[in-house]
Amino acid sequence: MKSLKSLIGAGVAVAMIASLAACGSSSASGKTELSFFANNTQDLYQPIIDAFEKKNPDIKIKFSTTNGAQAGYQQTLQTRISGGQLADVYVAPPEQLNDLVKNGVAKDLTDESFMDRIGDTNKAQSTIDGKVYSMSVTAWTNAYAYNKDLLAKAGYDTIPETWDEFIDMLKALKDAGVDKPYLEPKAGLGALVEGWIGYDSSKQSKSIDQQIGDGDSTFAKSYTKYYKEWAKLFSAGVMGSEVTGLADDQVRSEFAAGRLAVMPSGYWDVKTFKDAGLNFAFGRMPMLHKGDTPFAPGSADSGYAINAKISGKKLEAAESFLDFLSSEEGLKLIQDNLGLIPATKNYTPDIDKTFTEPYDLYLKTGNVYLNTLGWPTSGRSALRAETFAQLQQVALGSITPAQATANLDTKLKTLS
Repeated sequence: MKSLKSLIGAGVAVAMIASLAACGSSSASGKTELSFFANNTQDLYQPIIDAFEKKNPDIKIKFSTTNGAQAGYQQTLQTRISGGQLADVYVAPPEQLNDLVKNGVAKDLTDESFMDRIGDTNKAQSTIDGKVYSMSVTAWTNAYAYNKDLLAKAGYDTIPETWDEFIDMLKALKDAGVDKPYLEPKAGLGALVEGWIGYDSSKQSKSIDQQIGDGDSTFAKSYTKYYKEWAKLFSAGVMGSEVTGLADDQVRSEFAAGRLAVMPSGYWDVKTFKDAGLNFAFGRMPMLHKGDTPFAPGSADSGYAINAKISGKKLEAAESFLDFLSSEEGLKLIQDNLGLIPATKNYTPDIDKTFTEPYDLYLKTGNVYLNTLGWPTSGRSALRAETFAQLQQVALGSITPAQATANLDTKLKTLS
């Protein structure tokens, strides 16, 4: 859901980690060197690292990241684990946490004092067999970013409540001369489907995706109706197959340039859009029916994990780093620099006014949903990537929504 920008090459990052491994626990200056592998850029993390090093002058953070979006990070993380080059502290995606624990590379954080600051929802996502293995300090939700000036051309001042009303608005925007009323990136197609599934799941004892994961249902039985609704974007002519070739940054650039009226986004884009000088806001993601409780894709964010294989001063430094990240100072820096929303017991975030509506609708209520959390722990990342791949084929007109969901069932069988 959240893309990465201006990242260094994976080869450079691997070389950096390799050199760290050779250095041992201390640098020539006598400081403890702590390697940190994250799924965002160094320019965004550097103010956080600088503040930590100022408070801990005996510790030096060696940062690395990788190319691509979240899926690219996860692949590189697995490669580093296999090659014995895992950093001392790293971001642990919830989809991979079970495998990280099985591989013995995630330290048990359950009884660490800083974990007392972490909310139950975030802890639950980081828990395997009753123990907490990562420290998730923020939460995310998708929302629709919209250009107020472009919407005004069609007589709208906010996002409609229902999907059909939203489609009608996009048609009106096109009729009013807005060339690009709505776009989704290729790695985020079907952006609001999870919200629909989340609401329908909230009325059942077990989520729809948990039913699929447990074998009580299938993608074909459960997802087809949602994919058919999403495909109205193409039959109505308000989004074209060109989205199958658009990366996150390309869609974001179109919006920042003032050419795109609506896009799926999140709090992490607030600064970018403000810097672009846009007259914008973030609004709801329309539900299928009038009166449906608003839900959106979202969850606790990936947590920070400590490599279970480190010890001594390195381990002490790693624990100090997580303690800082979950402190009030650290959380404010995370919000200000990474554009993430803290969700802990010890800090109340100041939310930018452009994001008030989705924050109140989704994060304050807890009405967020992430489909992968219901799927079997092995292969979650691959299956999520497959959902986007199948929707790309729907967008191209190569397959129907029903064929897409049947293909997801086939993929799921290969992962079990």
